[in-house]
Amino acid sequence: MQMDDFLQKLTDIIWERRKITSPLYQIIMRGEATLRLLQNFVIHRYPIKNIYTRNVMGVGSRIEDHKLRRLFVENVYEEETGATTNSGRHVEIFLTFGEYLGVPAETVLNTPLLPETKALVDFNLNACNNTNVPIGDGAASVLLLMEGQPPIVNKNGNSMESVMRDVYKLPRKAYEFFTHHASSNGDKEYVSDLETTHTSAIVEVLRRYCTTDELQQSAIRSLKTAIDLRHKHFDAVYENFYDPNEPVFRYSELSAEATHGD
Repeated sequence: MQMDDFLQKLTDIIWERRKITSPLYQIIMRGEATLRLLQNFVIHRYPIKNIYTRNVMGVGSRIEDHKLRRLFVENVYEEETGATTNSGRHVEIFLTFGEYLGVPAETVLNTPLLPETKALVDFNLNACNNTNVPIGDGAASVLLLMEGQPPIVNKNGNSMESVMRDVYKLPRKAYEFFTHHASSNGDKEYVSDLETTHTSAIVEVLRRYCTTDELQQSAIRSLKTAIDLRHKHFDAVYENFYDPNEPVFRYSELSAEATHGD
């Protein structure tokens, strides 16, 4: 397969089952999520986000070229420190989102993994950190899938950031994570400015390392498996923790005892 055709194939696979095709993200983006659903969104999405830098380092450590490897180091540095965006460690600002929803960080860190979450965590770690797995598998099925995701937008073209701010009425500190990871509206082809920068380095890895049909097909299979596992994970959160009979969440309605306050 020609390289451009291979890269387009990966893009098409990701687009076909992008996040917004999941009922979990659809209900959140419609502004109809309940407090319990959003709380468990934080609790059960956190383990995936928490291992992300390990996955980036696993792929990056196998890159021989210094200039390209450095881009992965810079990605990890930003994720772990927030220095580039003058924010904070990205998973910690995700925990802050949870705290504004009334979920202490201790609860997030100590809640047992759902089986579907564990399956996805195990797959991601193996794809990126097992040196017996082709480097292109992890680059495609974990890094490209997470960094190259199309914008998460509702039918009006609004982003996760704007929905959290304008619909759920969360204060800025609560939705800061989405400023960096899901802030693009429907007029963009990527989730955020930060993530499109990271995606270009991942695409370069795929160009350099998926040079045979066998390696390309392996990366495609790995990506499809990852997407299947990811949607099972999304569905588990939705099916276990969403009840349409519960009231929709609005931050202003939370008691001061349950949140930071605005």
